[in-house]
Amino acid sequence: MVTISFGQALLLLMNKYKDNTSLCNALKQFYIQGILSSTELNYMKQLFSESGLTKEYEISYSEKEIDEDPSRRYFETHLAFETLLNSLDKMNGEDLLKYYQALYNALPEETKNKYNSYMEGKVSPKEDNFATEYMDAFQKVQSHKNYQKLTPGQQEKVILILKASWLGVLHAKNPQIPLNLYGTGFFSEANRGRIIKEKPSLPTEKSPYYSNHFGLMKTYMPVPRNDIAYAENGFTFLKPSDQNTFNPESAWAKQNFSKLVHPFSCSISGTTLCQLRIMKKLQNEGQLPFNFQEKFTTFLKCFMSSLLFNSGGHCFNEFLSVLEIPQIKKEYSFIDGFEQINATTLLLHGNEDAFEKALKDTLDYTQVLLAKKEMHNELKTQYGF
Repeated sequence: MVTISFGQALLLLMNKYKDNTSLCNALKQFYIQGILSSTELNYMKQLFSESGLTKEYEISYSEKEIDEDPSRRYFETHLAFETLLNSLDKMNGEDLLKYYQALYNALPEETKNKYNSYMEGKVSPKEDNFATEYMDAFQKVQSHKNYQKLTPGQQEKVILILKASWLGVLHAKNPQIPLNLYGTGFFSEANRGRIIKEKPSLPTEKSPYYSNHFGLMKTYMPVPRNDIAYAENGFTFLKPSDQNTFNPESAWAKQNFSKLVHPFSCSISGTTLCQLRIMKKLQNEGQLPFNFQEKFTTFLKCFMSSLLFNSGGHCFNEFLSVLEIPQIKKEYSFIDGFEQINATTLLLHGNEDAFEKALKDTLDYTQVLLAKKEMHNELKTQYGF
């Protein structure tokens, strides 16, 4: 019997019950948000049984199966790209430019000069991991064929978002920036549970890339060459999605995998915390353009999607879980409905076109994947290999 992940079982149920709108909507919410209670888990186990799925597949609930689920990583990578296509035009370009300039102007002079040196090509980005990743991202947005599906104006917004992300990281050590939560809660090294893997062999002239996959897809996961997740000109650095594994006993890993659908990329997102910290400083100074819910959520959606699609630095759950931290909730009470911002309200409701397109692509991908697994399993049973 072929083993599938909990997330893949959800996908198969959505396909089976696609004509049952209310049930399918509930399954979509479980898929994007995760399982949040024992009641929801028992309900799903009952559905698996009633549908006959447990007679066809062995459904795994293990952390390893959840993390290594290529269907889920494929879905989030596609959802990020489709969300950008659907959301970038809803963001005011002047607001974004104003925000970037405020972040840039607030940099200490020495940091600003170093950033300028990277941007002007005076210093090789290879001396700094963040510079390497962001400079590569700028180049890909401008020249990679996958990004050509975006209009020039949309590409310009993605580059500004990526620049704002980098500047947020550069502000992290500034003592004047509020909400310094590093080393506390999930952000303590023990609780984050991130284990950096041993670096693989360096790329060669014959094989010049560490990875040819965008987003959360790991190097060894199957991706069709005509897919938006495939990068012909790949990554000359080790992507975050390939860098790390996890300590299953850590607090973050336990919470993450308890929801049964979310992979582990780089643990809870320090990049998001950096952004929320500098945004709070600007709000305190009356300089934050994204100061009410619609503007804030549109920026957040595009921010997460830009970073996830490019190099898979975090999965959506790692980005969004920062918003659940009590200190963040308290300081962001100026955004109406802040406590209701989650994966469902941000990535499903109001984002249906992107979600449905990503889901359809993922179902097609999963069916091919499982057909190959079943064939392999049959050969193994018959011939012992």
